[in-house]
Amino acid sequence: MFPKGFKVGGVRSGIHKKERKKDLALFISDVPANAAGMFTKSVVKAAPVLLDIERMKKGGKFSAIVANSGCANACTGEKGIKDAKTMCYEIEKIFNLQAGSALCASTGVIGQYINMPKFADVVKLLKDSLGTSAKNEDEAVLSIMTTDTFIKKSSKKIKVKNGEITIWGCVKGAGMIHPNMQGLHATMLSFILTDAEIESKALQKILENSADNSFHCVSVDGDTSTNDTVIVLANGQSKTGRLSPVDMKKFALALDEVTLSLAKMIAKDGEGATKFIEIEIKNTKTKEDARKIGATIATSPLFKTAVFGADANWGRVLAAAGRAGVNFNPDKTDIYMGGIHVFKNGAALNFSEKAAKKSLLKKEIKIVVDLKSGKAASKYYTCDFSYDYVKINGDYRS
Repeated sequence: MFPKGFKVGGVRSGIHKKERKKDLALFISDVPANAAGMFTKSVVKAAPVLLDIERMKKGGKFSAIVANSGCANACTGEKGIKDAKTMCYEIEKIFNLQAGSALCASTGVIGQYINMPKFADVVKLLKDSLGTSAKNEDEAVLSIMTTDTFIKKSSKKIKVKNGEITIWGCVKGAGMIHPNMQGLHATMLSFILTDAEIESKALQKILENSADNSFHCVSVDGDTSTNDTVIVLANGQSKTGRLSPVDMKKFALALDEVTLSLAKMIAKDGEGATKFIEIEIKNTKTKEDARKIGATIATSPLFKTAVFGADANWGRVLAAAGRAGVNFNPDKTDIYMGGIHVFKNGAALNFSEKAAKKSLLKKEIKIVVDLKSGKAASKYYTCDFSYDYVKINGDYRS
């Protein structure tokens, strides 16, 4: 289920230090496409992020995204910018694309330079790797993975007035995950392709709304990356024409399904994770209040380690909620852990510790915090902290 007019592929370039690992991906459209993008809000932005923002601010259409793993090309100064431009230039030259129509992304270790001398030769190999099969999709996604343990991709077909359109998306990310992105006014990298015909301004708005309820609701460790990037290309090759308001709503809902699916995969694949955690904050005064509380709980090391140990320690949930910067009444609050009611109206319940432990030993856990102070709600997605998280990040550069 791949959108018309796109090809993808991935090869081994030598950028990543791990032998035989594919580390260079290309996502390319047969025709110039409208684009939307969101990038890290971090003051420290990687060279590819700076270049993409500069290019997208100028407007116009884009034909390709080239992305590498193994080197973040962040904190690399003028050389980093030059290398990012070279990556794009080589793609534009070999594929005969308009100058400035390629975008780029990088993920890996901060402060190192990309090995560029043989880049042009590798791009020629990349040209031969392109296709539309599931194998091509997987090779492209494998090429942007770092500590990820499985391929993360999602797609959706939508019937519209004049035919059918397809949305396909992929994402990489397992650590340094707490996306905080904005539009044009990793590490998580996500590339989304669609053959729908949508102009850039509308696409940007739809993407920002979608990301706000998906990528902005996931955290592995609370660390926002220098490289976080989401790019959507829409090339119109479904030949269904400009979407009607009704079909535009269908598209937005389908994009929401794709981005939320990808976001959940990130949490499930968190570095060293043994459990996927869904945190639902409900009956708050505003959605923003619910979001703040969910994010604070999701990034609490004490909470995450308690879930790893299958300990129904509701005190860690309530303590995190209390420091989220939201005014609520603890004496009206209820907490459920793994489906078990553990805290009600400001006091602990006499629940079965054995039953709670059994529930928290499952691979997927749900935490519910009910503030009973309004009608708003939000969900947040994360994972537990295990011993392996420390092992992975204790020697990430070696």
